[in-house]
Amino acid sequence: MMKGAIFGSKHSVDDYRAIMNYARITTPTVKENYVDIPGGNSSLDLTEAVSGVTFNDGQISFKFTFLKEEDRSSMKNDLHGKKLQIVLEKEPEYYYDGRLFCRDGDYAGQIFELYIDARVSPYKQERQMTLHTEEITAAKDILLYNDRMPSIPVITVKGNISLTYNGISVQLSDGTYTIPEFTLLDGLNRVYVDGKGSLELQYRKGKIV
Repeated sequence: MMKGAIFGSKHSVDDYRAIMNYARITTPTVKENYVDIPGGNSSLDLTEAVSGVTFNDGQISFKFTFLKEEDRSSMKNDLHGKKLQIVLEKEPEYYYDGRLFCRDGDYAGQIFELYIDARVSPYKQERQMTLHTEEITAAKDILLYNDRMPSIPVITVKGNISLTYNGISVQLSDGTYTIPEFTLLDGLNRVYVDGKGSLELQYRKGKIV
């Protein structure tokens, strides 16, 4: 038997006594963009022309069974149509953002079925934020590893520090900042820092669903 799932604050076992028969994950498709070349071979691939590869939504399909109709009814009533964070107990370090759609399954003897389809964002996100701290006394490079999901770090500065990333430089003093131009991409991201003070960068990583 598979482990259960958490939908928002509701646990499939603790709150509904549900048996999770399966949780099938469908990987999101790429948003492709091709332009035909009249009189030429093939086509022009513009899929990554604007902001890199982007994705459609993914999906998680659940099947639950119950020994009591009232439990199935309660789960459907609580979850249908809602957008919630979803945690699968087989991978508790991640959560999915998705809207839930419920439908009753068959009734066989004393067994009741409920199917739930979740339309989810293309990235499963780490529940624990990644935290990087540095004491800055001289100029140096900082390497930040990120996963597939682009992530804008929350930058907290004490002192006076300059940051340069992808050719963009900013001068920061005491405070907390989010700077859209400082979006971390997949892999190692190099940030050049200078000045004196302490620097904290906090961001959330995510993998393809």
